[in-house]
Amino acid sequence: MDISCAFATSMTTPDHVARAEALGYRRAWLYDSPALYPDVWMILAECARRTSTIELGPGVAIPSLRHPMVTAAAVATLVDLAPGRVNLAIGSGFTGRLTLGQKPLKWTFVREYVSAVIDLLAGKTVEWEAAPIRMLHPAGFGAARPIRVPIVLGTGGPKGEAVARELADGVFATGPSAGFERCSVLT
Repeated sequence: MDISCAFATSMTTPDHVARAEALGYRRAWLYDSPALYPDVWMILAECARRTSTIELGPGVAIPSLRHPMVTAAAVATLVDLAPGRVNLAIGSGFTGRLTLGQKPLKWTFVREYVSAVIDLLAGKTVEWEAAPIRMLHPAGFGAARPIRVPIVLGTGGPKGEAVARELADGVFATGPSAGFERCSVLT
């Protein structure tokens, strides 16, 4: 069985993830709620340094908090630190945005964001906010493009599931979702 764990991001989370690895967990997801916890990508980098086999990823990243270039650069950095162990979960920001007094994002925006991150990691030029953007990292400044990591979407309903079917490898949900080969279920 493929068992993952999830942690509220804290300064002790790298120790918890190392313990989870020792216990045989396949993957560790870290919460992305900056109003409540330290920066998820910095803590994931520390987790990468302290582990060697457990897969790592934010669960779930909130598109409105980071430009797609910032997320793509964070993924590339983590891939360099933990090759073959990076996963990316992206959602509409239900919890993370509520802590900031905002509603979850529309799935049309999430779709554009996920598509942009995928294309940036592939080494493509993307139009964002009416301007072309591209990752320009030279050799030695992060993992080489193209980068392909498993992507799951925190869906919560049919609109999110439609985007996941189009762009993602699976879903991050509170219960099983029909038709998805990969489903990280939160219990």
